[in-house]
Amino acid sequence: FITMNPGYAGRQELPENLKSLFRGVTMMVPDREIIMKVKLTACGYKDASLLAKKFNVLYALCEEQLSKQAHYDFGLRNILAVLRTAGSSKRNEVEKAEQELLMRTLRDMNLSKYVSEDVPLFMSLLDDLFPGLRAEKQKHKEVEGAIAQAVKDMGLQYHEEWVLKVVQVYDMCLV
Repeated sequence: FITMNPGYAGRQELPENLKSLFRGVTMMVPDREIIMKVKLTACGYKDASLLAKKFNVLYALCEEQLSKQAHYDFGLRNILAVLRTAGSSKRNEVEKAEQELLMRTLRDMNLSKYVSEDVPLFMSLLDDLFPGLRAEKQKHKEVEGAIAQAVKDMGLQYHEEWVLKVVQVYDMCLV
């Protein structure tokens, strides 16, 4: 079997003389919302249908409205990473509101990737989909303490926005 994904970054087209040796199979684009719903349900979310709809709408709007950047990824790989983190959040904070957990996961896993011009638009999209909901940032007391100590030890100036970026990268590495 040879799998080809034409148009995907870094991939090259198979030469015609090799193409003729293989039988082509056409595949369709998967329904992201169904995947989101099933994965959220499997993670224990009771309101999975509504949350999957919001998640799907958010990513569709992001693809349409945010600036086109090479590092922006709204595909299945990114969706599954967000869903794994949302499942972990649900297991760690069973009593928290599901909308708040998903909103925080979507915000925290995507915000660090966006250029500064896209951040206000992304935040307004989140506010529109989760009206009136304010999710506090996830606390990483040990990490933030270690960062503060490292900054002090190295004689650097403590800058809150920089620390936030370091914590966001840490959150992405947990996936």
